[in-house]
Amino acid sequence: MKSSTREYQPINSQKKVLVIGSAVIDVILNVNNIPSSGSDEFADSEKTIVGGCAYNLGDILNQFKANYDLMVPVGDGPNGKIIENKLIKEGKTSLLNNILGDNGWTLCIVENNGERTFLTVPGVEMTWKKSWFKEIKLNKYDYIYVSGYAFEQPSDEVLLEEFSRLNGQTTIIFDPSPRINKMNCESIRKLLEINTIVHANKEEILQLGSEDNVKDAALEVSKQTNQPVIVTLGNEGALVANKCKVKILEGEKVPITDTIGAGDSHTAAFIAGMMDNQSVEKACIWGNEVASKIVQERGGNTNIFNSIDEEY
Repeated sequence: MKSSTREYQPINSQKKVLVIGSAVIDVILNVNNIPSSGSDEFADSEKTIVGGCAYNLGDILNQFKANYDLMVPVGDGPNGKIIENKLIKEGKTSLLNNILGDNGWTLCIVENNGERTFLTVPGVEMTWKKSWFKEIKLNKYDYIYVSGYAFEQPSDEVLLEEFSRLNGQTTIIFDPSPRINKMNCESIRKLLEINTIVHANKEEILQLGSEDNVKDAALEVSKQTNQPVIVTLGNEGALVANKCKVKILEGEKVPITDTIGAGDSHTAAFIAGMMDNQSVEKACIWGNEVASKIVQERGGNTNIFNSIDEEY
């Protein structure tokens, strides 16, 4: 019996990141299999939580003690009030409060193998406004995280206009999301030219590139951005492509309860590592380790520093 170890640690960095994306209500259901059309299956209602890519990412950054601002639209409807109260309880706040309208919600269907399928009713988090950036000084941030959920039309034009004012000292971390095929290709091309690190999964990187395998697609995108590209590979770890080189950083094989928030947690830990002046590869190792902890818990909201070093 030996204690587990970890590479990652709370950070003490003067660098700051802006988190742009969504907070929604997640209703999590456990099923044996995804129902087929016309069928009737039973499900266990596991729990209802606050989720969404930006909220999940902020939760992990907060645990790392990273310096960040959360820019998620929080509406004035019932869901928005739940999200607002949750943030207040956790000592957090968003830069965008009391937005007219309500936040969306997501039905998260989790199968026995831990894979999840989302059905989302969108809300105010899906339509970004130019006026929301009026008081936001983007150039003061070292990193800006952007979720693909916030980059669908017409929000992509708003974000691109704001990013065009960056002075080149800020690095964008772009997480395409499973809805990448719904985005405008020209907008994505423009985003990749603005000092952008892509952090994607296998399916997303194949959508971004024209190649038919993950390694070549990641290399292709890295040459477009002139930045490293990170591709999460589930239990296999992560791939780092940097111009002409590809390296696989193996992950720990762990039992999977569900994969909700796994990609968000990997991205957050990667960003924390970069803020801590770790190498890209070391930051990815942090991501691998945190994601491996998240997939062993229900729902994605997990204390990543709790009981990590217990004997087992």
